[in-house]
Amino acid sequence: MHHRHCTKLSERMHELLLRELGQGIDRSRLLLDVLYARDVLLVCEALVGTEGPLFARAFRRAMAAPSEDELARRASSLRRHRARPWPQALQSLIRGLVRGVAHAFTSRSSSAPSAT
Repeated sequence: MHHRHCTKLSERMHELLLRELGQGIDRSRLLLDVLYARDVLLVCEALVGTEGPLFARAFRRAMAAPSEDELARRASSLRRHRARPWPQALQSLIRGLVRGVAHAFTSRSSSAPSAT
């Protein structure tokens, strides 16, 4: 769950429902109670002609998104993975292959019949 985004959306849904229905929501409960969140989102979706359906879709996406901590862990893992040098054995293998290919091309061109 992308906590900051869900919190902002819960505030906006609260204001919308307060304005449209005269009844707000318990914003902290929305983030913790799945059944309560489902009911609030259904009410928001039913408010056609307002921002309600948009807020409901955005809230569902934010709930499914990875948290800020998870994104930071993934980025850190990627940086560590990219920073690792190639293993020495793999570097030697690549150099050997490159030399072999280069040798094959140079020996082929030197054994070709000359035009003179």
